[in-house]
Amino acid sequence: MASKPLAILGGRSAELFLSEYWQKHPMLVRGAFPNIEHLLEADELAGLSLDDTVESRIILERSPVDWELRHGPFNNKTFKNLPKTHWTLLVQAVDHQVPAVADLLSAFDFIPNWRIDDIMASFAPQGGSVGPHYDYYDVFLIQTQGQRRWRLGQMCDEHSALIPNLPVRILKDFHPQQEWVLNPGDMLYLPPGLAHYGVAENECITLSVGFRAPSEQEIIGEFVHFLMANSNEGQRYTDPDLTLQSNPGWLAPSAVEKVAATLQRLISDREQITHWMGEYLSQTKYDQNPEPPEEDYHASEVLELLHQKLSVCREESSRFIFTGDQNHPTALFINGTKLEFHPFTQQLILFLCKSRHYDPTKLAMFCEAPVNLRFLTQLLNMGVLYFEEEPYHD
Repeated sequence: MASKPLAILGGRSAELFLSEYWQKHPMLVRGAFPNIEHLLEADELAGLSLDDTVESRIILERSPVDWELRHGPFNNKTFKNLPKTHWTLLVQAVDHQVPAVADLLSAFDFIPNWRIDDIMASFAPQGGSVGPHYDYYDVFLIQTQGQRRWRLGQMCDEHSALIPNLPVRILKDFHPQQEWVLNPGDMLYLPPGLAHYGVAENECITLSVGFRAPSEQEIIGEFVHFLMANSNEGQRYTDPDLTLQSNPGWLAPSAVEKVAATLQRLISDREQITHWMGEYLSQTKYDQNPEPPEEDYHASEVLELLHQKLSVCREESSRFIFTGDQNHPTALFINGTKLEFHPFTQQLILFLCKSRHYDPTKLAMFCEAPVNLRFLTQLLNMGVLYFEEEPYHD
């Protein structure tokens, strides 16, 4: 059965978007996110860039071939000394810092959670830009304040020429083919490799919902690291069938085949690959585990709070991934750790992995089973879930 039309996709269904646009063509949606203008203010964004735990950058354009890149954390003097135009403040992982921004991710639940990287926010005065460039990943650009003019160009790859000796990746040649001005609430989807150039028409804020696209180098490196940490030191190369060679300097094809068979066995073990992907892809972006509560919850206290209709939320930086059948999880990974659970907890896990905010009434129903209550209490004490102070509202 086809899914219903989605407003953020301009009335298209998720199936249509994935088949016709995802990693294929750009898509503009007017009014995808109405009433979004006050989601994030410029002063709040600047304040985040003063924090040494938050990744931030400022990009200044002095001319089309003269760009400067500064890395945060910044201070108030930094902003006082900036020019009036032609600069951009970029703050990564704003969804980890601002719950209302994290809530936007639920609108993109037609994409697997593990593919989402973070939401970056950019503030720019008139003329602010990061130059014509392309990304290796998909991105949804959501305009929240002001107007930004986007020009879209050619498809690019690693062979596309960049202006040399710059601290930022600026395309040497940009050939605009489409142009739109985004207003607050508008959204533009861009597939990987598409050249784009956004310039602020006035003071504006844009949110970029970026997606993970691990390179082959990253996949190989991380998987090898996993294999080394989990390998059997006692399992060695053996050759009981060794025969006399005419020259001891010869590396025989039979030896090569033995090593090739070992490597083939390691990279063909789907269970091991699944375990690695679960651990690796569920790691928090900055490898910082959430703070647990000051005092552990007791199961009875959790049940009481649920009956008081207090909402439970996923901690903003935490990632939940399950493996196994789509309707029957066999493994759960949270923030890079595999958690053990009772088979009866499978339906609760599906419920927790599906969204970021949880109806306390439904959770209370799950927790009628003691094994589910213990598991939920465990997650709350880990800090990956937390109680909101306000009662739940849908």
